[in-house]
Amino acid sequence: MSQIPPRLPGIDHPLILVRDIEAARGFYTRLGFTVTPVGRHPWGTSTSLAVLERSALELMGIYDDSLIDEMPVGEFRFGRHMRDALAEREGMSLVALHSRDAAGDRAAMEARGARFNGHIGFRRRVRPPGGEWDEAVVSLEVSVEPELPRIGHFLAQQHKPHLLWVPEWMRHANGATHVAAVTYVAADPAPVLARLARLYGAEAVTPEGAGHVARTEQGVFRVLPALAGGPALPPGEAAGAGIDVAVRDLAAARGVLEANGVAFEALPGALALRDVAACGNVLLRFVEQ
Repeated sequence: MSQIPPRLPGIDHPLILVRDIEAARGFYTRLGFTVTPVGRHPWGTSTSLAVLERSALELMGIYDDSLIDEMPVGEFRFGRHMRDALAEREGMSLVALHSRDAAGDRAAMEARGARFNGHIGFRRRVRPPGGEWDEAVVSLEVSVEPELPRIGHFLAQQHKPHLLWVPEWMRHANGATHVAAVTYVAADPAPVLARLARLYGAEAVTPEGAGHVARTEQGVFRVLPALAGGPALPPGEAAGAGIDVAVRDLAAARGVLEANGVAFEALPGALALRDVAACGNVLLRFVEQ
C-alpha cells in the first residue's frame, strides 16, 4: 500500500512590519489590493490585510507599546517581538502557516524536530462589509528560534473563517489569488534549510537554481544567497526579503500599476515593484498564476 504524503501547511500570510500603517495601506491600494480596515491585536499590534484565496498579506504596526507583553508564550512575547523588530527596520518578520488543525500540525512538526514556544488563543473584533460586529477566534502555535529571529513562523487556525475570507475583501483589481512564494536571503543557508526541514521534513527541501526551496501545500519558501532588487539587510543576517503574489492575468495587473503610476520592472513571467521601501522593505512581485 502506498504511503499518503503528509499535509504540509501552506503559506497563510507573511507579516510585513511598517511604521505608518495608513501610508502602507494607501500604497497597497495603489497596487490594486483591497485592504481591510485596521484592526487591533490584544498585544498592541495593529493589522490590515489583503485577503487572498487561503492566504493573505498582513501589514502590521504598533498602536500601544504598553500592551506588548500581553499574552506571553513562555519567554516569547508576540508584541515585543514585533516592536523590537520594527525598531531595527521595516520588513518581513514572521510568516503564518495555514492550518485547519493547529494542534495536530504542531505535533507533526515536532515529530520532525521542530521547536515551538507555545500556544496563543485570542479573539479580535471584526466587522465584515455589510455585517455586524463579531469576534474572530484564532489559534496560534508559535515557533520562533532566537538564532533566527527574522525567520520565525506560527501555525494559524481560523475558527470562524467566514469572518476573514469575505468575498468583498477577496476582490482585487490586480487579480491577486494567493501568495506563491516567500524568499529568504541567507549568506549561510544551512541554518535556514535546517529549520525548514524541521518544519516540513528533509524531503520537502530541495535545490533549485541558485538556492533551495521548501514546497508546502500552498506556495514555496525560497532560500537564496542574495536577491537582486531586494531590501538592504544587515551583513550576515538571514531574513525574509521577497514575496511573490500570483495573479490571474499579468497584463491586467500591469495595467493597474501603470494606471496608478507605480514603477515596476517587467521580468519574464513577473512584474517586480521598484519601490521596495513603500512595499514595507520587501521586494514584492506579481507572478503568473
